[in-house]
Amino acid sequence: MIKDRKLGTTLAILAVAGLGAFATGCGDSDSDKVNDAVDNANQKIEDANNKAQEALDKANQQLDDANKQAQKQLDDAQQKLDDADAQKQVDDAQKQLDDLQKQVEDAMNGQ
Repeated sequence: MIKDRKLGTTLAILAVAGLGAFATGCGDSDSDKVNDAVDNANQKIEDANNKAQEALDKANQQLDDANKQAQKQLDDAQQKLDDADAQKQVDDAQKQLDDLQKQVEDAMNGQ
C-alpha cells in the first residue's frame, strides 16, 4: 500500500510537472508569436521610416539644387542688368562730354 501511495504521488507529481511544461510550452509559443509579430511590425516601421527619410533627403537635395540654379540665374540676370545700366551710364557720360566739347568749341568760335 505504501508503494502504491508513493507510486501515485510520483505519478501525480509527474502529471503536474508535465502539465506545467505543456502550459509553459503553450505560453512560450503564443508569446513567441506575439513577439515575432511585434518584431515584424517594428521592422516594417523602421523600413518605412528609412524609405521616407531617403525620399526626404532626395527631395531636399533636389530643392537645394533647384535653389542654387535659381540663384545663379538671378545673379546672371542681375549682372546683365548691372552691365546694361553701366553701359547706359557710359553712353550718357560720353554724350555729356560730347555736348561739353561742342559748347567749348562754340564758345571758342564766338557763337
